[in-house]
Amino acid sequence: MTAFNDYWQRADQRARTGLVIGVLLIAALTVALGALLLRTDYQVLFSDLAPQDAATMTAELDKLKTPYRLSGDGNTILVPAEMVHRTRLKLVAKELPLRGAVGLELFNSSEVGMTEFTQKVNYQRALQGELTRTILSLDEVATVRVHLVMAEQALFKKNVKQAKASISIAMKPGRTLDTAQVQGIQRLVAAAVPDIRASDVTIVDHNGVALTRRSGAEGDEGAAGGDSLDDKRALETYLNKKISAMLDRTFGPGQGIASVDVTLNHKHIKTTTENVLGKDASGEGEGAGAGVMVRERMTSRDGPADASAPAGAGPANGTVTSETDYQVGRRVEQVVASAGAISRVNVAVVVSGALDQARLDRVRDVVALAAGIDKARGDAVAVYSMDQMATVPAAGAALAQAVPAQAAAPAAIGATSAPAAASANTLLLALGALIVLAVLALAWRLFARPAQPQLTLEQRRLLLNQVNDWLDAPAAARKDQF
Repeated sequence: MTAFNDYWQRADQRARTGLVIGVLLIAALTVALGALLLRTDYQVLFSDLAPQDAATMTAELDKLKTPYRLSGDGNTILVPAEMVHRTRLKLVAKELPLRGAVGLELFNSSEVGMTEFTQKVNYQRALQGELTRTILSLDEVATVRVHLVMAEQALFKKNVKQAKASISIAMKPGRTLDTAQVQGIQRLVAAAVPDIRASDVTIVDHNGVALTRRSGAEGDEGAAGGDSLDDKRALETYLNKKISAMLDRTFGPGQGIASVDVTLNHKHIKTTTENVLGKDASGEGEGAGAGVMVRERMTSRDGPADASAPAGAGPANGTVTSETDYQVGRRVEQVVASAGAISRVNVAVVVSGALDQARLDRVRDVVALAAGIDKARGDAVAVYSMDQMATVPAAGAALAQAVPAQAAAPAAIGATSAPAAASANTLLLALGALIVLAVLALAWRLFARPAQPQLTLEQRRLLLNQVNDWLDAPAAARKDQF
């Protein structure tokens, strides 16, 4: 300590300041290293949680007396690194009602004395929760709400309420569900819930826009029109891709253009055919007993015995009566044609280059086979080359020149008045030219000034002397001059 005091007394002010700063830096560095080494390393337990799920998990962590931290606006839970896996397994084993819904874990502990109504409500809640968890497994879905209307099981009721379901889905930013995924969710719910049809499952997005469409048989004509339009677009896109791929491989990429128009028949047609069966059971014609035999009865009567009849023979004088009943049958056939059948297909193809008619006919045949053209149905295929399309205006001009005879009379009437119209136009042009010339002459006379004569050298010298004399004169003399 004495040595330090001696050093401190001998050191100047700069040395003392440096010593103090160095000691403080060493102390701060020691404290920082100690805090870094002794600090608990927290790692992510669960992330991107819904607020209700985060609240449920934190409540369970408080019960387990596990330290945790929240980050990321409260949707991420952090726990010490050495406790991450153990805590995660504990929470999973407890079957917490995550995603804001409870599932079939409601029945893990059945209460004594639970009424039938309570059991039905719990069963409905469990189904809703399980469906919610299943739909949330899709990558495009952020949150889901499922509402079920269960069918009433009644023995003596005639009008039983049909089971239905409504689902509200919120998408992740930039993600959407296509038609196939929406139909898959409908079928999933229909297969999981008893007595429910896929058409009775309504799905809407977070904006309230319906993602499902009802069939026209249920009275929603607008939605049926949307379905028909989607079917039309899908079929046209399929045929267009098919024909375009064939043209690209034949003429080269981008050397052929195809356009397909499909007309669909969306009428449900039910045809009933009734035929009268005029043959008997043996399959013979009407001459051998028309109709189908439904009953046959035979009656025999015995007469007096005949001595000359051989032994074992039947009654010689007996009679046998046979009665047969026939009934004309009928066959009824019902054929139901579903909606969406193709009514007509029109295909237009334009290929580059100059092709003769024979090659165009071959291309037309190939396109017709690729698109499934049926001439009996009224389908049409048109194939043209670029050269033919370029000559269309010339052909139009030729058709315009071929004027019918009945249109020649008005043209002749117009031709008779053409000279008079030409003379009137000439007079108007002459009058206008005269007016313009008169205006120009008047302007020239008003604004034109005669040219000033040029001064000679002697006149310029005199004028300069006068100006100098005027400048040299006193101011009073200048005023007198003016």
